[in-house]
Amino acid sequence: MIARRSALLIVLCLVVALPAGASATRKLSFSGLEVSPATLAPGGSFALGGEVVNRGTKRARARVVATLAGPAAELGRVQVRVRPKRSKRFSIAAALPAAAGPGSYSVEACTKRHGNRGKLRCDAVALTVEGPGPPDPTPPPTFTPGARTLNDPLLPQLGNGGYDALAYAIELDYAPGANEFESATTTLTARATQNLSELSLDFQDLPVDAVLVDGVAAQFSQVAATPPIPGDPSATQPMKLVVTPAAGILAGTRFEVEVTYRGQPGPFVDPDGSSEGWLANLTCPVPTTCSHWVVGEPMGSQAWFPSNNHPSDKATVTTEITVPAGQVGVGVGEQAVGSPSTAGGRTTWTWNENDPTATYLLTASNGTYTVTEDDFTETLSGKTYPVFDAVTAAATLPQSSAIAALSDLNQEMVELLGAHWGPYPLDSYGSVWDNVPSAGYALEVQTKSHFSSLPAGPTPGAGLTSTYLHELAHQWWGNAVTLEHWNDLWFNEGWAVLSEWIYDFEANAGPSPSEQFDAEYAAAAPGDWSTPPATLNGDPALMFSPSFPTYTRGAMTLEGFREIVGDAAFDDFARNLQTKYAYDNVSTQEFIAEALTASGFTGARRELLDDYFQQWLYGTTKPEITPDDF
Repeated sequence: MIARRSALLIVLCLVVALPAGASATRKLSFSGLEVSPATLAPGGSFALGGEVVNRGTKRARARVVATLAGPAAELGRVQVRVRPKRSKRFSIAAALPAAAGPGSYSVEACTKRHGNRGKLRCDAVALTVEGPGPPDPTPPPTFTPGARTLNDPLLPQLGNGGYDALAYAIELDYAPGANEFESATTTLTARATQNLSELSLDFQDLPVDAVLVDGVAAQFSQVAATPPIPGDPSATQPMKLVVTPAAGILAGTRFEVEVTYRGQPGPFVDPDGSSEGWLANLTCPVPTTCSHWVVGEPMGSQAWFPSNNHPSDKATVTTEITVPAGQVGVGVGEQAVGSPSTAGGRTTWTWNENDPTATYLLTASNGTYTVTEDDFTETLSGKTYPVFDAVTAAATLPQSSAIAALSDLNQEMVELLGAHWGPYPLDSYGSVWDNVPSAGYALEVQTKSHFSSLPAGPTPGAGLTSTYLHELAHQWWGNAVTLEHWNDLWFNEGWAVLSEWIYDFEANAGPSPSEQFDAEYAAAAPGDWSTPPATLNGDPALMFSPSFPTYTRGAMTLEGFREIVGDAAFDDFARNLQTKYAYDNVSTQEFIAEALTASGFTGARRELLDDYFQQWLYGTTKPEITPDDF
């Protein structure tokens, strides 16, 4: 700032008419002169005020003229009348002329001592005019769009960059007869990982009514994800909901995106031709048996709510499903206090899952279900877990009996698996059973395993029991500890198949896991080995079928390592993975690094073990390294 000293001359003139020859005294001066504000910007406005004091014996009329000297400019004037031996306040509103730049000024108030004659009497007060300060060395933030992909090797259409999802609140008001969301709102709570000018969510083309970012309306558009999905020509093309907030979002900031939408949810067809998403029961729309079976692996969740639909971005979730009274809405986690609640012929079911969950593991299955609620207490942890089973009303009594028999095995299965993998990692369990032949599979929905077909008879049979155990094992492997990318799918499925082998051996006196390994190694055809579990040759159509690369070869990789290091060391390794990566993600590379460390091997043995994993997980021919080589 450059200081300047000038004079602001305020001339106060008192003009009083006196009779000829009269002898009158008027002695005028100023008291308490001040400007407000005392500091202002160039061209700013201020008020000059104070008191005119008359120490004489006659009343005086004073004219106050405010003048700024250097540059000279009159600022304003005012008249006041002052009785003898009294004072009178005055105020002049003024604005600095444009020529008065930054600096320090002396503002003076002057009046002729006797009103219209005599010497000037003046008083002064300081005024500071500020100029612009030094330039801010910090440049203004730059905001850029978040990426519309997380570069998944198999499904690059999924996931979005620029933020970390923390929580979802999903509210669905659903009319099953019309298969329509009469209203739906999903609120994403997230933290920005960059300065965001734009963000995107994975969401199919249901009509969107509004998007708010932190309560302020945002612009939005619905566009196709890129590149186009490969595989089956009937496959669903993934979509993006692109959101432009009214103002940029700073990195590290926690924010909310509220999406209001409606319309008819439906199936999502995968590159291999299979379906997930919002799937109808075979008997719909018969009112007494109608239901919708809702699953999401790997992409179908975006058919009914907007999200960062990639397993690497897990979040907590609250699901609120409103359906006609007498029907059931199922979400992941545990029922909220007071749920379900009924009003106006509608029932609302509210579920809370406080453990971070991958979006493909969420559900909103709903319909006319028979509900059974129970619990079991795990010996290892001493914890009691509620159990919620929902079975379509179309199930016969023998089918319901078989399902009940499976649910009765929950504690036995949890105890057996827990002895190897550690305590059950979630807070509840349950199942949803329906008749959905368009799916033809079971899925490990978090805390609510989903089955798309009903048992054949009053007993579950060995095959269905094994499938039930498989989905329960996923609560440890896939749900609590989740694959990092979809080409790590062997991790989820390999552990679940190995769990089947262990359960069959320990609970049913079946072949041992090592015998299973030997049998599969001998029986596999040369072509079975051409697809590496950890790459799937970059083809998403190979994720689930054929099952050998992902399921069987994944389990063999784990069983071989168990034989190499021994049962105790392998179980310790498994429990360490559960602890270290709980409610998080693990990649194939991280798995290998953890296994090499857990082996305790050094030198040539460690190198051989590394080669073992490279052959079993990345090789395109039958692995030559087996447990017998250690």
